[in-house]
Amino acid sequence: MNYSIYIQSATQISMQEPLSERWMTEPLLHAGPLVKAVNPVFRDYIPANEARRMGTIMKRAIVTALKVLKDSGVEHPDAIITGTSMGCLDYTEKFLADMTTNGEQALSPTFFMQSTHNTVGSAVAIYTKTHGYNTTYSQGQLSFDLALQDAFVQMRLGDIATALVGGYDETIESYFQLLAKTGFVGGVGMVPYGDVAVSMLITADKRADHLCELAGTTTVRCPALSDMRSALDTMLHDAGMTTADVSAFMTGINGNEANDRFYTEMANELFPGKPLLHYKHLFGENYTASAFGVYAAAHCLKAGAIPASLFVQEPCSSLSPKAILLANQRNGKDVSFTLLRG
Repeated sequence: MNYSIYIQSATQISMQEPLSERWMTEPLLHAGPLVKAVNPVFRDYIPANEARRMGTIMKRAIVTALKVLKDSGVEHPDAIITGTSMGCLDYTEKFLADMTTNGEQALSPTFFMQSTHNTVGSAVAIYTKTHGYNTTYSQGQLSFDLALQDAFVQMRLGDIATALVGGYDETIESYFQLLAKTGFVGGVGMVPYGDVAVSMLITADKRADHLCELAGTTTVRCPALSDMRSALDTMLHDAGMTTADVSAFMTGINGNEANDRFYTEMANELFPGKPLLHYKHLFGENYTASAFGVYAAAHCLKAGAIPASLFVQEPCSSLSPKAILLANQRNGKDVSFTLLRG
């Protein structure tokens, strides 16, 4: 059985230039607590009469999915696995506002039908005429990580050979204000809160143009440092690697003191001396922002270089990464690790 799994293609729509890797050489830097994504011209991918009946998050998911499928030469993946914490938040708000305004009568069915979490994955499947395994993970900060883990496990079992894995979430002003009150976003020195749309095609077949290998993924619940070290040792051992083989450590540093302290302490204990990377200052914070980290690390491994903008400390221009380990966490209660290898 083939245990090697690869990220064949990956693309994004964010506050950077959409469907592009120009951020690697010419990153767009944004100020302000809330920054919306830069959308592509949707009618270039979806007929206008169809697009007008879709919410923005659905259009972003479909466009990014279509691009990675085209880039990969895969028409119908074996599985579509989606990670979204809040689902179609904009349409959910519109539906609830209609209920309040109209006294629960004469409601638009569109807002109701397109307000659920699994609408996104379903829309991608319908649009691409893909009828295989389709599921959605909505586990807050770990939504995308668990979607990726699902694809990884099913490929290791030999149940599927290709999977379209995506992380999608959108922002609305009212919900941003609520999150700002909790301190999750919007604080002084914190990265902007933004939209997330990342699609990637995962395959069990190695091709010459793949981005990188997905060498491992694991999740640890309420971990102590010893638990994290044990989980990492197991994952690295399964991949035939040690900590010495890891070129850099990618984190979800976002400007929140408590959040960043967790990552820096983890890095100092588990990967002392390894270059520390971050990505949320370029792509923004959101529940499924970890998808940006995997996307960015995959393209760095493909390019054989890490842009200076991703280094937390002094950039190392001579570093040619062979493997990047990514960590994602929320309040130290759940931690996921993803291992990518060039």
